[in-house]
Amino acid sequence: MISPCPANMGNVCRMGTLDIVLENFSNAGWAVTSRESVGGGRSVNPTRVDLAYGKQRLLLLAYAWKITPEGKGRSGTNYRIQTTRSHKGDLLVEEGRQTIGFGVDADRQVIAVFDGWTKRATGSSSSVHIERTTLDTAADRGFALQEPAWDSRSAVSYSDVRQLLPWFSAQRDLRTAAVQPLKYHITQDNATVVADLWNSAPAAWLRHKDCLVLANGDGNDLLDTAIWQIMDLKVETVSNEGRNPRRSVTFVCRRYARVTTKNKAAFLAGLAKREITQ
Repeated sequence: MISPCPANMGNVCRMGTLDIVLENFSNAGWAVTSRESVGGGRSVNPTRVDLAYGKQRLLLLAYAWKITPEGKGRSGTNYRIQTTRSHKGDLLVEEGRQTIGFGVDADRQVIAVFDGWTKRATGSSSSVHIERTTLDTAADRGFALQEPAWDSRSAVSYSDVRQLLPWFSAQRDLRTAAVQPLKYHITQDNATVVADLWNSAPAAWLRHKDCLVLANGDGNDLLDTAIWQIMDLKVETVSNEGRNPRRSVTFVCRRYARVTTKNKAAFLAGLAKREITQ
């Protein structure tokens, strides 16, 4: 068990959010072999965490926050994670580590997670929203998954933390998604694709070496039959109006494969893509 409090502090010292997460991994048999605050001192957001279970290893860049009710301006009874951090700019990403956002709901004794890469550029104090049913299901059944696939949440009860492992593994897999571009340019086997980071979802989900196809605005037809592999990407600020900046992402791609099916709509239906509201 992890105890962040000095022995002479008794009940005065309360466990931090990341401490709760790691304690439950320890209770499930995982050893915390390394823990290092990136910012130094008492700052935990983010923290490099190495976990081991036998020959299995998890190398995380972990952020951890409390889960709270939705703020003003939103109706309903859902919840959120307010992604404050100890550094300026986007959520950090490090080679060889998964950036994972943890949220702790102490009342339900539930831990929720989200992909830090997908949420990296949403603003320094933006919210990650979690449905009440996701938390309730995790509390009742031990596990819950919240769609869409390109921006999913997984939640588990404290005692079922090992059920997060398949979700962690799935986040490491290569991704293929349909992107509705703002503009694109194709030259033989190369393409440059510019997309709104959020309105062209799941553009924010895609990483180096992942693949994309170009879809029309309705998401039901292809603009091009190539499957493009991302060789480089760059996020740029388009507008600073409003609470959080508006951003676009530019993908530099090379031709990877080609869509050969005649049923383009069925092919697109099987990919992660933005849901179109009629």
